[in-house]
Amino acid sequence: MKDTTVDKAFEKTYQLPYLLGVFLAVNAVRDACVVVDGANCVMVKADLISGNHDLFSTLLSETGQHRIICTMSTPVNPQKNPENKLAAMLNSVAGSRQFGAVLLTGLPFAWLAGMDYSGIAESVSSGSPVSAIPAKSIDSDWLEGYDMALEALARSMPAAKPGKRAKNKVALVGYMMDRNECDHAANLKELTRLLEASGLEVASVWPSGGSVAELARVSEASLIVSLPYGRKAARTLAAKYKTKLVETGLPMGLKGTSAWLAAVRRAAGLPGNLPAAVLEEERAAAGALAPALRALLHKKILFAGDPYLYSAFAAFAAELCVSLPMVFLGSSRRPLGAGAAAGTVLFAPSTDDAKAASKELSPYQAPDLAVANSFALTEGFADGLPFVELGFPSYGHHCLMDEPYFGFSGARTLVSRLLNSLQTRSKARSAGADRNS
Repeated sequence: MKDTTVDKAFEKTYQLPYLLGVFLAVNAVRDACVVVDGANCVMVKADLISGNHDLFSTLLSETGQHRIICTMSTPVNPQKNPENKLAAMLNSVAGSRQFGAVLLTGLPFAWLAGMDYSGIAESVSSGSPVSAIPAKSIDSDWLEGYDMALEALARSMPAAKPGKRAKNKVALVGYMMDRNECDHAANLKELTRLLEASGLEVASVWPSGGSVAELARVSEASLIVSLPYGRKAARTLAAKYKTKLVETGLPMGLKGTSAWLAAVRRAAGLPGNLPAAVLEEERAAAGALAPALRALLHKKILFAGDPYLYSAFAAFAAELCVSLPMVFLGSSRRPLGAGAAAGTVLFAPSTDDAKAASKELSPYQAPDLAVANSFALTEGFADGLPFVELGFPSYGHHCLMDEPYFGFSGARTLVSRLLNSLQTRSKARSAGADRNS
């Protein structure tokens, strides 16, 4: 008999699954739903978002009208004619007119068995548009799932209405709207305000927590601004509507925000430098940050999160004279932006490897602070460090009022959070020393 034992238990890795990214995208479009061909084990992933990370999530319903629907199919005792039964379910869901768009995907066992999800989606003849998301759970991560879900929505968009498009209208495609709380609402408010101050109008943001009808306004734009989380969706929309496309990073920090605005203006064909009012906002934000710089100077930060947020944050950290000696990225390997700082960078490490890497840092590299998501905290990457929770998931920091982290206002917010976290630790140490004296 063949020995099937393993030397050690399966390692837990710092990487989030494909379907979780799909669910995040659906969560960010209030009248979209996804049908998952598989057992109800998929519903557990919704709990990582609904209520825990996003207090305002509508993925799950108290009356059972969830926006995640599973077929309950399993690889054991498979149904006869599963394609026909899935098509009938989709026709029922789409025909209910309850949703602005219906997405379809499946678990790997069904895809490997030959289920043609694209063909089944195209067979739905009435009701809401239905579009298939590739069933790539085996070899893709959550960031790919998010982008593929947005790309499926892009394919389901209606044709452009005839008429001339406004020259200065832009659409932002690929925003990471991982929850419907006020950090993201404030980010979008800030970016819309700054683009308007730069002579541009925002036609649509993909996604923004709004409806499918709001997404369809992308057809009004003369320029699509591709943000990192939706490159495929942006290219699909640009081809569909024959719209100019520019790919950018994330507008974080002072220089990062100004450079982003300037790049969008150039792509839109606006001449000259940024307007004086925008440059004055940058100067005002720099002045507001100045008193905090002494406390932050040469501090070292452990970062854990996604690679796109890291690239933007690293560039802002350099503005603040802060270094990032240790970085854990919860995804498969991806190119990093030009702003990425030098240091140890690990993609999807096992939790044991991440802890070991942190312990190997020299005393001169020891972090003063962690900027990370909740999993970095629960898995012990950031033990004993002051903690600023940023990115998905964020279980310990919720936003019931405006709290941006992009744009000039976001720079102020982020520096405030960094400073307050460091000061809290300093005061705690001081109080402990007083008690022991």
